[in-house]
Amino acid sequence: MGSIWWIRRDLRLRDNLTLQKALENPPVLPVFILDPLLLKNAPERRLNFLFQNLRSLNIDLKSRGSKLVIRTGKPVEVLELLLNETGADQILAEEDFTPYARLRSVLAGSYLPLKLVQGQLGTHPLAVVKDSGKPYRKFGTYKKSWLARIQSIEPISVIEHIPTLLEIDSDEIPGGEEEGSFAAGEEAAYQRLDQFIKKKVEFYHLTRDRMDLDGSSNLAPYLRFGVLGLRSGIYRCLDILKNADGRKGFLGVDAWLNDLIWREFHIQIMYHFPESRTQNFRSLYDGLSWNNSHSEFQAWKEGRTGYPVVDAAMRQLDSIGWLPNQARNIAASFLVKDLLIDWRWGEKWFRERLLDGDLAVNTGNWQQAAGTGPDAAPFSRILNPTRQSRKYDPTGNYIRRWVPELAGLDNDVIHAPWEKGKNIPGYPKPIIAHKFATERAVAAYRAISGE
Repeated sequence: MGSIWWIRRDLRLRDNLTLQKALENPPVLPVFILDPLLLKNAPERRLNFLFQNLRSLNIDLKSRGSKLVIRTGKPVEVLELLLNETGADQILAEEDFTPYARLRSVLAGSYLPLKLVQGQLGTHPLAVVKDSGKPYRKFGTYKKSWLARIQSIEPISVIEHIPTLLEIDSDEIPGGEEEGSFAAGEEAAYQRLDQFIKKKVEFYHLTRDRMDLDGSSNLAPYLRFGVLGLRSGIYRCLDILKNADGRKGFLGVDAWLNDLIWREFHIQIMYHFPESRTQNFRSLYDGLSWNNSHSEFQAWKEGRTGYPVVDAAMRQLDSIGWLPNQARNIAASFLVKDLLIDWRWGEKWFRERLLDGDLAVNTGNWQQAAGTGPDAAPFSRILNPTRQSRKYDPTGNYIRRWVPELAGLDNDVIHAPWEKGKNIPGYPKPIIAHKFATERAVAAYRAISGE
């Protein structure tokens, strides 16, 4: 008797359906496997954040009479050994939906008594489909169907005690530096959620795109590892909206729920179309002639493009591994449309640098920015970085924080110093003229679309 709780992207005790199911067949052994293949491919920053959250989870488990068992190796081999050591008769894991996660589950399930529990998303990717059984390709129709099915999510009661075989040996959790902008652990994640709900979500629809304001939820890194359950965010939105007398006063909550649904949309797209991780969703764009200048790509990565808002975004990304949503959009549009550099280059760089570098969500966002995705804007819609900067960083304070060379410039100058004839020592001139870049991008689009 007993259960092995195979922890993957559910590093939490609250709102964890897998743990709840495992507790029906105690004792429960919480296990995290350091998969060599994932360790090899994961960037150091994200690994450090993972290790810090594993340490925090272990502390939380110990406070409930349990502990976290760390093992290193191929998951199937590690789990088989643990079954023999513990005498457990089942392995429970939260279902994950990336191509590798699904392959790993299939391999483990072929040899071992593995049971998957859907707790990562509000709805399973197979649950929100057309009457024909085919997946939705447009966000609007997907969202309508999602809302009709989700209805409500009941929170799970707090777990006070987890009976565990404490004599099972564990490897050490690897070291790693703390990420200053994001404190590790479930408590920190849920505190941040509470603060966002209390202080910011009401005006989220007005502030989410403002780069000079702290209007974002700042929860993406916690959602990526399941330190905070996505279901918890969905539940909080639905709970507020069900008590609302109409929705006019709850536009912020609606806007945040919309973002959470977009997250699930991207995940279900990759679930149904795993090839989209490396291929254009719309094959029309396979014929697009990319410029792919290595020197311009390097300038973009380093925040040396000469466009202050783009450079601020790229420097923030390098510094703390996170970006507000609109900064991501502007930086992505500049790379693929102004510089005509393949979206896959940018997607890989973002995924390497972001703490919340989720494959499905990151790929979905980049394909949308490039216009190659299932529900993306036409390629001819090109963000003007200067106009975007003036609109979403009107005070210029976002630029001043991340591009200190420009900190002394007035608001009417800081967004485009070259327009006022300003030459800033140590800061480059624009590497490309936006007007020329727009004309080139439109021509490239028309060359393959026939318009």
